Order: sequence, then C-alpha cells, then structure tokens
Amino acid sequence: MTTKFYLICIFLCGICSIAKAQLPLSTADSLVASGQFLAARVAYERVLFTSAEPIIRFSAAVGKARCLKQQGLYASAVTFLNSQIQTDYADSLLYPLRQEQILCAYLAGQFENTLSLLERLPYLHPGMSATPLLIAVRVLSLNELKRWSEAAVAYRELAAHIQADSVNLNPYQQLPRLKSEKKAQWLSTFIPGAGQLYAGKPGEAALSILVQSAGLYFGVLSYLQGYYLSAWGIGAGLFGSFHAGGVRRAEVLVQELNHKRAAMFNARARQKILEMIK
Repeated sequence: MTTKFYLICIFLCGICSIAKAQLPLSTADSLVASGQFLAARVAYERVLFTSAEPIIRFSAAVGKARCLKQQGLYASAVTFLNSQIQTDYADSLLYPLRQEQILCAYLAGQFENTLSLLERLPYLHPGMSATPLLIAVRVLSLNELKRWSEAAVAYRELAAHIQADSVNLNPYQQLPRLKSEKKAQWLSTFIPGAGQLYAGKPGEAALSILVQSAGLYFGVLSYLQGYYLSAWGIGAGLFGSFHAGGVRRAEVLVQELNHKRAAMFNARARQKILEMIK
C-alpha cells in the first residue's frame, strides 16, 4: 500500500512539473501569436533554462529559432540552433533542428555553410531520406554560388523525387552567358574603351576614349611645343590615370553585368523550384 502511494505521488509530481514547464511555453507561444517576437524569445529562453524535459526544451528551441527568423536574424538563428544541436536530444528531435538550421543558413546567405550542413545530414541521420524542401535548398544554394552544372543534377533529383517533368520545366537548358573580367581588362589595356564596349556600355566606352585621347593629345602637343614638364606632369599623368581607371572600370562593369544576369537566372529558377515543391 505504501509503495502504491509513493508511485502515485511520483506520477502526480511528474505531471505537475510538466504542466509547470508548459505554462511559460504557452506564454511564449501567445507572444508569438501577437507579434511580440523579442518578448517571446526571452520567454522561450526561460523555458530552456528552467526545463529539463527534452520535448519541452525542443519546442522552446524551435520557437526561439522561428522568432529570430521573423526578425530577420537568420545568422543568429544558425548560431543558436548550433548550440541546441550540441545538447543531448534524441535523433528524432535533432533531425528537425538540423533542418531548421539549414533553412536559416540559406536565408542568412551562408550558401557554402548550407551545402556543408546538407552534406553532413545523411551521415548523421542515415535512416532519414532527404525531403523535397532540403533538395530544393541545395539547388538554390548551388545557384547562388553559380555552380549551375551541379545545380542541374540536384534539380533533376528534385524532379524525380516529386515526379515532376524535369525536361519541359528545366531552367538549366539555357544558362546565363557570363563575360570574362580578364578579357575586359586586356581589351581596355590595349584599346581604350574596348572593355566598356565589351561590357555593353557604349556610352562609357566613348567617354573613356574621349578623356584618354584628350590627355594624350595635351601631352603630345605640350611636348612638341617644348613644355616638357607639362607634357609629362599633366598630359602623361592624365592619360595614365584615366587609362588605369578605364581598365578597372571595365572589370567592374563586367562584374555588374554578370551579377545581373546571374540574379535574373536565379530568380527565374527559384520561382520554378518553389512552384514545384508547393
């Protein structure tokens, strides 16, 4: 009889402790519902500090990570989730935490880190298969890194996974044509304005030719008239400065052109991929 009484007491104490821990968790959830994400983060942190129940701590960790996402603090969410992954959770709880960390890493623009976390996932959880969302994140991360050949392979894997048409909807059939920064530099080095013209800026090409020609003309004219100091100090100086600036400007213009083309392609690919996994 005494043993039965003690068992009942232990059971009731356990229920009370769980209910006590769930109360701050409910408070944090209500703060999230009202849009008070900073206050909710503090409430979730209190649960993490006071509770010893893994499932409650897990719910608090996910809640805090989502608050950080709502505030746009994606890098902070990655760091926070990394600290939570180090704790002694069961695999069934670690896997969704790692999924959340991967999504936050992508949103934070940590594309190399996103791919690294994705590559580690099958080794850490060999019994779990990749979800369409994780495959899509891999494709999108490879796109941002301009590794389009690898992204095309991952895209076909995604299409096969969700049984979509990987041919008619394939955005990788026509990749963006990127121009060479080195070529632009060499063109501008030997032919003033040629690098800007190669980058698709004929107006800047004409301006570059004009200012460099003006510096060269002034230098030659001053030299022929015997003004050697002016020829070297002003004419050659202007020509050399504008020439070096033109070479650098051609490189910058090609960088901007490549970035624009890559961004446009990635945006179209992102739209198609997100439509596939809806």
